[in-house]
Amino acid sequence: MLGKRLGIDLGAGTLRVVARGEAQVLTEPSLVARHRGRGYAAAGEAAAALAGDPEMELIRPVRGGAIADREALSLLLQRAVNRAAGRQRIFRPDAVIAICPRLSSADRLHILEVCARLGTRTVYLIDTPLAAVMGAGHSPAGPRAHLIVDVGAGSVDVACLAQEGTVAGQSLTRGGEWLRAAVSRRLEEVHHVRLDATALEAVVSSLACVGPHEERRMPVRTGAEADPEDHVSVTSHEIADLVDEHARGIAAQVREVIDQAPSALRRDLLEEGITLCGGGARLEGLERFLGVHTGCPARTAADPQGCVIRGTQLAVESLDVLRRSFVYIR
Repeated sequence: MLGKRLGIDLGAGTLRVVARGEAQVLTEPSLVARHRGRGYAAAGEAAAALAGDPEMELIRPVRGGAIADREALSLLLQRAVNRAAGRQRIFRPDAVIAICPRLSSADRLHILEVCARLGTRTVYLIDTPLAAVMGAGHSPAGPRAHLIVDVGAGSVDVACLAQEGTVAGQSLTRGGEWLRAAVSRRLEEVHHVRLDATALEAVVSSLACVGPHEERRMPVRTGAEADPEDHVSVTSHEIADLVDEHARGIAAQVREVIDQAPSALRRDLLEEGITLCGGGARLEGLERFLGVHTGCPARTAADPQGCVIRGTQLAVESLDVLRRSFVYIR
């Protein structure tokens, strides 16, 4: 086949694209900019560059495990396919797209229809937990069960996988975006300031910690950098209850999946433990918290944010794992 094979991680926060045989991964924010009077204007990095323009509204097409704006998603996929396969192409590309397992049949069909309109030859849909397991270095083809927790921006997906399929799974719609939004509201209530996305991410990355910890403090700029009055001092204890609530929700989902798993596989889960991936896997104290509250040891995969796209790339290289149990079109 002369057409390119593309792997696409359709994340709520970040879009990643890779082509077979190419090491470079295209990484862009999952954003679409819409002009308030003239419709959709840009997608990906081009949309992010328009942040702050009062005439522009930034949209995340995928939120909470569902497609929130189908037209915006079409524009985002068009940008991904055109950048990876080229606008002018003789041979039609194939694509493997990693999607949230919560996506409805109608949403899945919409993705397939969009890709067909974009000129793809064959499209496979793979649920992100399966891609993440592969990207974390596990083989989903064997009889041994694996427990994966993908802490993404839009959702947290927990799955027990064995013999190339999902044996049990649960999804929590409150992912990393929920935590950042909750922290933003808390700081607005306590300090009467509204932080931009960069400052908010810095607060969560530096101060968020699950469970007991020594209080941390950091100054956050709210205005001119040189003006000390335009800074507020934020402490980790101010947001600790929100972080713990986020972690408790994940632990509850993990316990449900363990309870749903066949008894013959539970020993595998208890012995091997939990593999954490996704951007939210780096939350300090999450490994320890899940180990205590689920009875399973937890570890974070190497490069947790890249697990899904690595697994999708492996699927692109060998499509056999998809042909049994995943929807595709020709």
